[in-house]
Amino acid sequence: MVDKQPFRSLYPPSSLTLSALRIFESVARHSSFSRAAEELDVSQPYVSTQIHELEGRLRITLFRRVGRRVYLTEPGILLNRHANELLQRIVATESEIAELRKVIVGRLDLATVVIAAEHVLTQALGEFRARYPEIALNLQVYNSKEVEQAVADSRYELGITLSHCPSDDLKVETFGVDELVVVVSKRHRFAGEATVKPEALSKEAFLVREATSGTRLFIESKFSEIGVPLAYSLELNNNQVIKTMVEANLGIAILSWRTVQAEVATQRLSALRMSGLTLERPLALVSRKKHTLSSPAQAFRAVLLACTSHET
Repeated sequence: MVDKQPFRSLYPPSSLTLSALRIFESVARHSSFSRAAEELDVSQPYVSTQIHELEGRLRITLFRRVGRRVYLTEPGILLNRHANELLQRIVATESEIAELRKVIVGRLDLATVVIAAEHVLTQALGEFRARYPEIALNLQVYNSKEVEQAVADSRYELGITLSHCPSDDLKVETFGVDELVVVVSKRHRFAGEATVKPEALSKEAFLVREATSGTRLFIESKFSEIGVPLAYSLELNNNQVIKTMVEANLGIAILSWRTVQAEVATQRLSALRMSGLTLERPLALVSRKKHTLSSPAQAFRAVLLACTSHET
């Protein structure tokens, strides 16, 4: 027969109790038994008895009595420091538990660019829906300028944009980076290369987004800075169509790396970086300045920044 070993608690019985520590802390803070009794809404004899019992259990003297006032002894100073730390932790724990009990309801109107909707927000949205099922979410996709305008006009409380020059009326919080790459057909002469010089692109036929596209405006500003003109052969308003036409070798494009990863992995397209020219732009959460976010918006902001903290 095997003898059963008794289970041992990780935390053995203690001479300290929370109620005793609260009384002790109050007496130490006021240097008075009577004032502590008033604060705690108990009698002075009760406070004196609790302190006397605590000293007896710890087998030390915590206070020196001088007239009506009391002063901490050296052991009392040590206990007071730890008592304050413990009581502060308890208050913080109770506060966090209270937050978990809160049910946030309402509606959140969120505008976003397509790249974020397809490749960035999925984890954050899943976490948000799991935590706050009572919040109704309206998510609409626009280009960067339209997102910023929609937030500035108060049609949407939050926006996610890739623009590099937002309005002064907007608060901008960067939470990630989006890199652009040159995308070519596997039959193109650049296919298989790791990099390409910007000057070599001036002779290529580009497939581009519409004139108001944030991606197009960003590319134009970058190439204008280095004095390299680009020739546009076709303008489209859909990245998927652009990728299809690039694959057919009808032109080349500059697109977000996020949007072409799958096609590059399956060797349908080739992607190149540009030597001497970095095409990176910030992913940003935008809201109106001098506007206090609603509870649903605050909740989504916290979830988004937590889910994308590795991006920055």
